[in-house]
Amino acid sequence: MKKYILLLAVCLSLLSCKMVMKGAARYWTKKQIKEFVSDCETHSAKLLGEEKAHVFCDCAVDEVSEKYTNYDDVKKAGIIEVLKIARNCKDAN
Repeated sequence: MKKYILLLAVCLSLLSCKMVMKGAARYWTKKQIKEFVSDCETHSAKLLGEEKAHVFCDCAVDEVSEKYTNYDDVKKAGIIEVLKIARNCKDAN
């Protein structure tokens, strides 16, 4: 019984991770999504802490990809513009 509960918990966590990033996957490659989230977590962890940065960046990747469907445009936009777009993600924490 414990094996099934553990298996169910793992499946649910994997599904929720995929669901969080499903919006970004419509526009960006997996590699681009990973790069954005990694960079986001690196910069925001200093302000929010690691756990909150992870939640924030998982939300931000979808918000930002909706605005910038071309990943190269995000790189040109700058951090201030990205933070403005993702400002609602702070409430997700």
